[in-house]
Amino acid sequence: MRSIPILGHRGYRAKFTENTLEAFEKAIEFGADGIEYDTRLTKDKVPVVLHDDNLERLSGKNIKLSDITFEELQKIKLDNGQSVPKIEDVLKVLDESSFLNLEVKEVEAAIPSYELTKKYNALNRTLFSSFKVDALREIRKIDKDVKLGLLVDYDSLNNLIDLNKELNFFSLNLWVDKLNERKLISKAFLRKWRKSGMKIYLWTLNNPKDLKTFKGLYDGIITDEVELIIDSFDSL
Repeated sequence: MRSIPILGHRGYRAKFTENTLEAFEKAIEFGADGIEYDTRLTKDKVPVVLHDDNLERLSGKNIKLSDITFEELQKIKLDNGQSVPKIEDVLKVLDESSFLNLEVKEVEAAIPSYELTKKYNALNRTLFSSFKVDALREIRKIDKDVKLGLLVDYDSLNNLIDLNKELNFFSLNLWVDKLNERKLISKAFLRKWRKSGMKIYLWTLNNPKDLKTFKGLYDGIITDEVELIIDSFDSL
């Protein structure tokens, strides 16, 4: 793995249907160090890999995930003909050399996703991230060492120091577009937190120029454009 890991955002999203086994396998095949993926619960509380709370964008069917069971979900095909995978499907497919960033989309999905990751001996290579601080709290209650990443928004910036004291974050996961706008976070902010030992992961970094703009200020990259960003990064 690179010293600065490059992760496929929902797999190789630029070329394959996001959050499917195909997208994850292709991200690794084309050189990514790992993947970022999302989890939510079905009606019968099965942790599956889906970004939205509705299936319409990927399947054309206006169905809320929370309204159907996993068995019903498996009958719905996505754009590429595959179905929405379970977390364990991903853990079985991606071997121990792949780094995993699992975004917990719902507080209720935090513990089930943690337990499955533990079951498949993947805790040491998994970063659990979320915008929902309570989801990260749930995980920290039962594991003081697992890596937690805060997806930063305006509210969390207001009490970031206190949150970090409470939860001991491994990383701050920042939207690179907001960094470019310089609305909330400056380069000085990045330097300060990196100096304290915090890792900075940038998402969704799809423009090679951002690799140079923020060079020396990031510790991980999450991208839709796996090949483009890898080629650009390796030639810096």
